[in-house]
Amino acid sequence: MKHLPLSGKTVLVTREKEQARAFSEQLKKAGAIPLEIPLISVSAVSETKEIKECVRHLSRYDWLVFTSANGVRFFFTFIRDTMPLPNVAVVGKKTATALEKRGITPSVVPDEFIAEGLAEAMKSLVKPNDRVLLVKGNLARPALKESLVHLGADVTDLVVYETKMNDSSKAQLLDLLKKNAIDILTFTSPSTVESFMNVMNEIKWEPLLAHCVIACIGPVTKQAAENVGLMVHICPEQYTIDGMIKAMETFFQMEGKQ
Repeated sequence: MKHLPLSGKTVLVTREKEQARAFSEQLKKAGAIPLEIPLISVSAVSETKEIKECVRHLSRYDWLVFTSANGVRFFFTFIRDTMPLPNVAVVGKKTATALEKRGITPSVVPDEFIAEGLAEAMKSLVKPNDRVLLVKGNLARPALKESLVHLGADVTDLVVYETKMNDSSKAQLLDLLKKNAIDILTFTSPSTVESFMNVMNEIKWEPLLAHCVIACIGPVTKQAAENVGLMVHICPEQYTIDGMIKAMETFFQMEGKQ
């Protein structure tokens, strides 16, 4: 059997349940053993009056901006197939793919898959007084809105989903760590870091993580991890799941040569 760089490595998948499966499947193809413990949950907002109002007047907007695939997922439950859309911009490749599955090609996809990258990509496109509908979750950072406002845009925030901490698997997570049963911890958003530390802060966690490799999907998540004292070993140049797995493979290939 062909030896793969991640063969036999146990990888903790902390993202929400619906998105965890695809990540786990990719890890298996790389030879890893995924352990799914969702540390966050994502759900639609309960109050939808503002969403319906924005959708009713969608033609008033010049730009429709999505900061995540979850934003696409929940926003389009309010959209009719025949409804014309403004220019569409997305923060990254995965969000673009979620739209393309609906037959929509975004006008803007930045090279750097973070809010700052999207703001930079829109700099030459957004005109003063353009109306922007910014579709996002409750924990989205303010960086993108601030940048668009700085360009002179009239930005409407529209929260369509909520991310909540999930500590229902706390005992399982602690048990695995105490048994040294996890080789790689993965974090795909600052909220997964926050939820993880909500569990760890109740104990002396440093010894439990001493042998673990920590991988973050991008610089924003990496910064969140480092802010709470975690040592990040892997952060890919391409801020995607594919990029993170390739970075893990490179990390262990290099480690094997040392």
